[in-house]
Amino acid sequence: MQELIDRVRAASGLDEQKAEKAVGIILSLVRTQAPEDKGKELFARLPGAAELAARHGGDGAAKGGLFGLLGGGLMGAPLAAVGKLQAAGLSMAEIKTVGYEVLAYAKEKAGDSLVRDVAGSIPGLSSYV
Repeated sequence: MQELIDRVRAASGLDEQKAEKAVGIILSLVRTQAPEDKGKELFARLPGAAELAARHGGDGAAKGGLFGLLGGGLMGAPLAAVGKLQAAGLSMAEIKTVGYEVLAYAKEKAGDSLVRDVAGSIPGLSSYV
């Protein structure tokens, strides 16, 4: 995951700590919102992704729960993730940059088709691929 964090730092100008946290939040969103089979397949191709997602995700990103009720359950987790990213000090422009970099890296490592399937299943992420 260090390669991805370094890429995010170079593209966004974020420091190491913010870049790692941002990547972890986005990976946590993907881990909790993707269809289980596709999510497991993707994470199997991204060594270290599950650990980073676990370290920086969790609260508000799981299916259901309080945030899952927002927008009929469709936009709750993505909105919670954006809120966490903003609370970590990222601007909307930085959030977009991180999103593009995470999904571009995932496509390189796991393949375009799988990443499109996963991103397409999560409201708000399909525009990043």
